[in-house]
Amino acid sequence: MRFLLICCLFAISVAGSSGANVVFNNQDPVVQFWTWFQLNEKRLSQYESNPEAYFGEIHQQLQKIAPGLAIEGAPAKDGIRNITITADGNEELFYVVQDIVNKAPALPGWRFIAFRQRVPASAAESLSIKVGKLELSVKDMKFFPIIDKDTLDVIIYAKGINDDNYLDVAYHSLILLDNLLGEYDCVMKVRSYDFHPMPSKKRRAGGFKTPDRNACVS
Repeated sequence: MRFLLICCLFAISVAGSSGANVVFNNQDPVVQFWTWFQLNEKRLSQYESNPEAYFGEIHQQLQKIAPGLAIEGAPAKDGIRNITITADGNEELFYVVQDIVNKAPALPGWRFIAFRQRVPASAAESLSIKVGKLELSVKDMKFFPIIDKDTLDVIIYAKGINDDNYLDVAYHSLILLDNLLGEYDCVMKVRSYDFHPMPSKKRRAGGFKTPDRNACVS
């Protein structure tokens, strides 16, 4: 299952200090996080100069709310810094992500987003991610949907999957799917995923499809 798979793999090292020394009372940890963020907002707005350090610092603060939360950001566009709070596919943390974003302060120049969002359709086919020496590309992957009454399971086929890299490939493939379909829909509308090596043409059965951003969100 997706949640068990991510639990096996998700590990991240964090860098940086905790910023300003702030004394908190027994507040809601989400409120504590946003208090810390506001006190450090001017410094954190420079994250493009050292993304690993700054996002590592924010990630460290998020773990005080719930271990397993993650953060992603993009270069500022039109003066707006888009920051995504993600559960990294863990459904049990979805309500926490929503709570964090709902309680976000209105800070000029910042936009806080719950969950990884679907990329624009024009960019979907160009999605790719590296797993060691292997590059997984959406345009080269196929999937086979298994529909049972009101549930949907999906088998993903990609070149280069083997017993040694299965867990790494599966984890990174799920990140691709989060970006293709949107994290919320990818988790809530598909019961489980499995990952198989792409069969040879001689063994290939019918029914394969190119990954479709709308396949799991109808």
